[in-house]
Amino acid sequence: MFLSIGEVLIDMITDSSSLKNATVFNKYFGGSPANIAINLSNQGINSYLLSTVGEDPFGKYIVDFLKSYSVKTDYLSISPKHNTDIVFVNKSKDTPEFKAYRNASLNLNIPENIDLSKFKIMHISSWAVSETKQYENILNLIKIAKKHNIIIGFDPNYRKLLWHNKYSIIEVLKELGPYVDIIKPSLDDAEHIFGKDGLNNYIKYFNDYNFKNIIFTLGKDGVYVKNNEVEITIPTYATEIIDVTGAGDAVWSGIYTGLLNKLDIIKSTKVGLAFAAEKLKYTGAIAPIDNWKKLTKKYNI
Repeated sequence: MFLSIGEVLIDMITDSSSLKNATVFNKYFGGSPANIAINLSNQGINSYLLSTVGEDPFGKYIVDFLKSYSVKTDYLSISPKHNTDIVFVNKSKDTPEFKAYRNASLNLNIPENIDLSKFKIMHISSWAVSETKQYENILNLIKIAKKHNIIIGFDPNYRKLLWHNKYSIIEVLKELGPYVDIIKPSLDDAEHIFGKDGLNNYIKYFNDYNFKNIIFTLGKDGVYVKNNEVEITIPTYATEIIDVTGAGDAVWSGIYTGLLNKLDIIKSTKVGLAFAAEKLKYTGAIAPIDNWKKLTKKYNI
C-alpha cells in the first residue's frame, strides 16, 4: 500500500499567458501528493492521502473527488478552522506561473497512532515540511517508517514564498537525506533551493546529502538518474504537450507503480516517463493514464 503526505487543493487554471491579465479560470482538483495518490489508485494500488482541507465547498469537492477515484481518506482531516488551499495557475507548455493561497496545508493533522506497518512506500512533499511543527512530526514519522523498511520518496518542490519553517530548506535536506530513498528535483526546484547553477553542481549538492536515488527531471531532455550503481540519462517519451500541470506527479506515480510491481529503479523511472507522456496530452493534473503493463509495451520499456 501507498501513503502520500502533503497538500491537496484547488487549481484555478486560466488560458491566459499571465495571471495579471487573466479574467477566466477553470477549477481543477490539485495538489501533488493527492495527484500521485489518485494516479496510483487508478493502477489498482491501495492509496492513502494524509492531508487537511477546510470545512467549505472546496473541501467537500475534494473529498468527493478523492472518493470517486477510490483514494482512502482515513487520514484526510476536515477542519472547520481552516480554508482549503487554492492555487491560481496559468496554462503553460513550460513551467507555469502560480499564486498560492495556503491555509489547510499548513495545518496537517498527523495522527499519533497511524499504523505505518501496512505501507510499502511513503511519499512526502516539500509543502508538507514547510511548517516547523509539521516538519518535526513528519521527521519522526520517517524515522518510524524506516524501521518498517518503507521506501520513502521526497519531492523537493521548494519555493521560498511558501516556506514557513524555522529550519532552512538546506537544513531539512541534510536531515532527510540519510532516510530518503528517492528524491526527484527539477531544474526549477534546484534553482529555487541552491540559486542559479549548473546541472552537475546541482547533482553534487543532492549527492552530498546522501539521498539514495537522485532522479533529476530535465523537461524535454528526459531525466537523469544517479545512485551508487548507475548514472544514466533517459530521454523523454513525450510527443504531444497540451499542459505540463501534473507532469512531475505523473513521473512520481510511474516510479512508485514500477517499484510496487518489483521493477528496478531504471525501469520504474521509464514507467514514470511513460505516465508523464500520457498526462501531457491533457489539461489539468489528473489525466487518463493506461495500465502500466500496457504502457511498458507501448513505449518498449
